[in-house]
This record gives sequence, structure tokens and C-alpha cells, in this order.
Amino acid sequence: MNVSQDQQAGPDGQGPQPEQAGAAPEATDETATGAAELPDAEEETEHAWDSRRDLYRHSPGIMLGHSARIGGSLVGGDQHGVSGGHVTGDVILGGKVEYHLGADTEERSGEIPVSEVEALARNFVYPGAPQQDGDEAETGTGTGRNDSHSADVSAGIGTAVPFGGPDLDEPWEPGSPFALALAGLREHRVAVLSGPATTGRRAAALMLLRAVGTRSYRALDPALSPGRLTGELREGCGHIVADYATSAERPLQEHHIRALSERLHATGSHLVLVVGPHPVVHGGVAPVPWRSPAPAALLAGHLANRNLGGRRVDELLALDEVQAVLAHHRPVADTARFADRVAGHALGTVSLSELGAFGHYAAERQVREWFDSGDHTLHDKAFLIALATFDEAPYPLTAELSDVLFGLLQRIENPGEPARIPVFGTSSALRVEQALADRYQEPEETEWGPVLQTKVQFRDRLTAITLLREVWTGHPSARPALIAWLRRLADDPRPVVRTRAAATAAVMAEADLPSAMALLIGSWAADRRLRARLAAANALALAHHLGAPHVSRILAEWCVAPDHRLRWTAARGYALVGDAFPQEALAALTDAVRGMESRGGPVRGWTGERDDLAQSAAALLLAAGQEAAARDDWKTAAGLWDALPGLARGTTRDFVLRATVHACGPTDGPAGTGRPLLLDLFARADPRPGTDGAVLRHALAALWRGVLNDPMASASGLQALRQWVRAAEHDGGAETALAELLPMLAVSTEDHRRLAYLLENLRGEDDSTPPAVASRLRSLVAAPSSDARTTAATFR
Repeated sequence: MNVSQDQQAGPDGQGPQPEQAGAAPEATDETATGAAELPDAEEETEHAWDSRRDLYRHSPGIMLGHSARIGGSLVGGDQHGVSGGHVTGDVILGGKVEYHLGADTEERSGEIPVSEVEALARNFVYPGAPQQDGDEAETGTGTGRNDSHSADVSAGIGTAVPFGGPDLDEPWEPGSPFALALAGLREHRVAVLSGPATTGRRAAALMLLRAVGTRSYRALDPALSPGRLTGELREGCGHIVADYATSAERPLQEHHIRALSERLHATGSHLVLVVGPHPVVHGGVAPVPWRSPAPAALLAGHLANRNLGGRRVDELLALDEVQAVLAHHRPVADTARFADRVAGHALGTVSLSELGAFGHYAAERQVREWFDSGDHTLHDKAFLIALATFDEAPYPLTAELSDVLFGLLQRIENPGEPARIPVFGTSSALRVEQALADRYQEPEETEWGPVLQTKVQFRDRLTAITLLREVWTGHPSARPALIAWLRRLADDPRPVVRTRAAATAAVMAEADLPSAMALLIGSWAADRRLRARLAAANALALAHHLGAPHVSRILAEWCVAPDHRLRWTAARGYALVGDAFPQEALAALTDAVRGMESRGGPVRGWTGERDDLAQSAAALLLAAGQEAAARDDWKTAAGLWDALPGLARGTTRDFVLRATVHACGPTDGPAGTGRPLLLDLFARADPRPGTDGAVLRHALAALWRGVLNDPMASASGLQALRQWVRAAEHDGGAETALAELLPMLAVSTEDHRRLAYLLENLRGEDDSTPPAVASRLRSLVAAPSSDARTTAATFR
């Protein structure tokens, strides 16, 4: 979309000041008193189908899925949060807690009771451990070992075996991270275990100490400097230093490791240092990366020794509600606590809805911990909000725009102090890890083609939407800055940025529709800039997908509003989401056309009103038809298109013909390549007389004849038909469809002459050579028969 940078409100040239951003639209927008005299930015244009394509291309995947809805359950959507459910075990307050080994979980020094380590060992799961021969599934009774959590529980996850006691013969897989760390611990008496805080790395460290025969455990203070650790070692003990921070200023040097190893050998002790995923260790021993087991294997391990009331572990893991929770990557501690809920369900104390709600519940707890934590600075929280907005988007984009949000938040929290952004502050790897997110490389679609980008996404897919809801509804003081930021993003030249601004507004609308409409979406919809109006349409479309109420009613009211900008926004909104309620959307667009004609035609500020309404109708009809065909619901598809020939008269004739031509353009490939979608719909429809497919085919043929015989529409119709023939050059299915369609268009002698001339004189896109397919199709366009004329007349 070619857009000029114009008329941007606010002193920074991008959006309103934070203190203005929360005002009502009529007080801040250009549609206030007198603003109607301003001309619209007519140089901004974008085809309706292109808007739809960009919306789906740049929106995060979860936005268009049912699991994003606020219903709480990923399956049934029965509740939000955990109300009425009994939750046992420790409460998880964030990423740094893995397994809780007693009431005082904040203690990081002193003795760790052996009984607690043994209790942990009963549920500990080794990732990738070999399957035990002869294991058979047993019912969970709490009196014996349950091994039904084998590899068949979840295909492709491997097998994980709980540690059943010191008499078992090494259940870990040779060459696994546990085996490597254990070998180093046995040789040097010291091991460095690295990994994210959510992977159960502390529990793994205790199991390493247990595996070397330790029967006395001590936790050392992680604030100790490397040089002071040797002085804290006790004789005959297994020591652990959890969450030990290393950095360039505080590295673990080789002489530190060697001094520790020497002291540990002398005292008959062992030490495991638990560090982050990016430790600074210079020599001595190499850090061993720790990774948690697959979620299904981990959950199965935690259920192995539970009283399950006679239920099988594999039966419980196969529940849709359980599978939905396991589908989202989450901290090991969350999965351990989820086991309590699954066991409760097996015993009849936890309902299926409460079971399915766990994912949302865990995400809410994590988000609230972040915002309540004093360890997270305002800069950190701005990054979290930006990451939620740009989940699954390029990292540089997230980092860049999080700094913009930080500046706006700083004006609210401390208006007298300018925002100080560290140019070379925390590394990107550490920022991403602290946000419980992952980096990955993936091609990003651009107007020039795909470009490989480093992207970031939260490990738990529910985090992004949960975080945005919490910011909007739980922290209203941040609203002015958030609104100013989103207004700036909505006017960004990059499509992905504009789409994510709309997606964030959609989450806000789903959580609090009146506020989102009054403070943001309403003012966007009445803005003179196309980008702002498109943001409003995108936001409403995504809000509907998220389950927000009354979106169709809002669009219907705007579609007949006196303000032509609201009418434009509604029309584009129907193009984006009208396929969700196609009959209602098509009726609204038709009424809008009649209203326009009753006013004497398009208004001065929207000269392309006729064409934009037709584009929206074409987009929703194409999308609804494709979706219905995918469901094999040809009755719905036929009903939509069969209604159009009857409208091709009077004030709506031009609208119908324009919509038909616009529907001929979109294809299933990039940049206009591939098979035209409308031709594909025709090809897939059942041609047998009396079927819904035949009704659809005859309706499309009638619309084509109307276009080709109309003095105003025939030129564009013939151009579309040329593109269809060229598309069939290397597509046998498209050629077959055209071979069946063209005879239905050659009803009159004039029709025959027109089609014959087109096929005889058609040339390729890049040269003057006639496509071979044109010659083959020409032989099928025979002179019309009287029977063909009679049949076609019934569809005129």
C-alpha cells in the first residue's frame, strides 16, 4: 500500500500525548467539530482482498483460533480462570520456581531434608530415558508403580521413566544431558547445569547429587562470590547453588572450578552449580545444557504414583482437555501442578471445564507475577507488552517499538524525568529468556518476497493475549500511554506493525468493548486517514474472531451512518469478517448501495464508494464460498452466489457486476499467480443437474453473462477472462473448468463472436505467442443452440 506520511497528531508526529490519548474520540480526533471540512487522504488505496490477505498474513496465529477466547477452557470455553476448582500443591508465582520442596520455598541456604529429595525423586522424569522391557499399563491405585505413560501416550515424545529408587540401574539414557552432567560430577565432583529457569533444572541438580550417592544435601547462597564458595563446603555433603548468576563482571574462572574440585575431593562432597542458559564460564568444566522432558511424558511421570481411582494414565492423557493444555509449552512446575488437577479429575473432584481452564489460569498467574514483581523495571514491562503485541514477529521490531512504549509509560510514571534507554543494555538472548520466550528463524512475507527473520514468541501461546488483557483491564493507569502507542503503530509504514496494532486493539475490545470503542477503535473508524480506518476494521474483525460481542451490529450501524468514513470502515470490515455472517453482511452492503444511490451517488470525500462496496462484497463472497466448499456445504455456497443474479437489476445492478469482476481477480498463489479462486469454486462444484453445485455453476455463468453483455463492465470482464485463460496454460484443472464454463457463456451469436475473438487473439503476458490453451478452448466454443439459449434465459 502506497501511503503518504501526513497529518499526524501529537508533538512527536506519531500520536497524541499520553495525557490526551485517553480522551473521548470527539475530543481528540479529526472528526471533531469542523474536521469534516478536511479532505480525506485520497492517495491512500488498498484493495479489499489485499486487506484481508494482509490481516491473515500478519496476525498472530492464536488470534484466529478458538483457544484465544476468554472462555477459559481451550476446549469448551466454559469458564475464565479457576473458579470453584480446588488446587492442591504450591502456588506458582513465576518462571524461577521449578519444584517446591517444602513450605519455605524462598530459603536458599541450609540443609535440604532427605525426605523432600526422596519425595521429589518419586516423580522425577528423565527426558529420553529408554523404555523398560515388559512394562504394562496398570491402573493407578497409589499402591504401585504405573508405567502406562510410555511412548504411545504422545507420538514422537520418546519415553520418560520416573526415578523409582537407588536400586534401579541408571534409568537415564547414555549421552543424555543428565548422563553427561553425571559423568562430569563423578569425575570432578563439581558440575555446572545450565538452562532456562522453567525447565526443572534445580530438581535435576538434586537428582544428580542423589545419583552419585549423596544422602545429605545443603543449599548454598547464590549471592556468594565464586571465590567464597569453597569456604562453605561441608564434608560428605551434596551441595547445590540454585540460580547462580554469572556475568562478564562475575565469571566462573578456571581457578574457581579447580579450587572447588580440589576441596570437594578432599571432603568427599559434591557440588552442582545451577546457572542460566547463557553462563559465563572460563575453563574448568563445560556447562551442560538441561532441557525438560516432553510435557506429556512429564505429566505421565507425575501421575505414575498417584491414586487415580482406577483410571489409566494413558486414558487421562488422551482427554481433549488435557491434550489442549499440553499443546502449550509451559514451565515444568506448571505441568507438575497440572498433575494434581488431572488426578483430582480422576477422583471426581475436578470437572472437565476446570481441567481445561488450567492453561488460562497458569498464564494469568505468570502475567500478574511479572507486573507485580519489583525485579522487573518499567523498561522490562514495556518489553513484555511489546512482545505480547508482536508475538511471532521479528525481534528487532519488538525491541525497537518497546522502547517507544517505555518512553510513553515513563511520561506517566515520572513525567519530570526523561526516559533513559540503555543503548547496549541487556542482551537480546537474556531479555527473551526472562520473558519465557524463544527465538527462531522463519521467512517473513514482504512486498518483495519472503525474507528470513529472527522472530520471538512466548513459549506458552496463551501468554500474549492474557498479558494484553491484564494490561488493559488491570492497569488502567497505563491506558493513555498504550493508546498513544497503538495510534502511532497504526500509522506505521510497515504492514505487520499496523496489523499488530489492530490485533492488540481487538484483544482490548474483547476484554472491555465500551472502553476500546470509545478510546481507540471509534476514533480510528472516523479518521480521515485510510490507515486509521483500516486499523479499526482489522480490530473489529479480529475482535469477532476472539469472541467479542456485537461486532456485526457495530458494522451494520456504521454501514448506514451519515459519516462516509464510518461507512468505509464498515464496508472494509465486512470484507475482513463478513464471511462469518455472509447473508447479513451481503444484505448490509446492498442496503448501503441503495442508500448511496438515494443520496445521488458517492460523496465528495469517498468518490470510490461504489467500487469499495463491490470489493467488499466480492471478498466476503469469495471467502464464504471457499469456506463452505471446504466443509462440503455446497448449499450455503450456492445460496450466496445464487442470490446475486436477482440483484443485477435496478440500483444494485452496477454493484453486482462490479463485485463479480472483483471476485475474478484473487488467486491461490502469490502476486496473482496460481488458480483464480472463483474459477476454483466453479471447478469443485458438482455439475450434475439438481445438485447445489449445479445451482452454483449456473449462478456464476449468469453473472458472467451479465458482465460480458454490459457496456460498462464488459471491458474489465474480458480482461479478467483473459487472465483466467492464461492461468489455465499450466493448470489442467483450470482448463477443464473453463472448458465447462465457456459453453455456458456462449448463449447468443454475439456471445459466441465475443468469446471466439478473445481466444483467437489472446497473447501471453510476456510475449506475443498465443497460449496453446486458448486454441484448445476455442474449439469448444461452438455456435449457440436454441436449447442453450432457453436454459440461459432462466438465469438472466
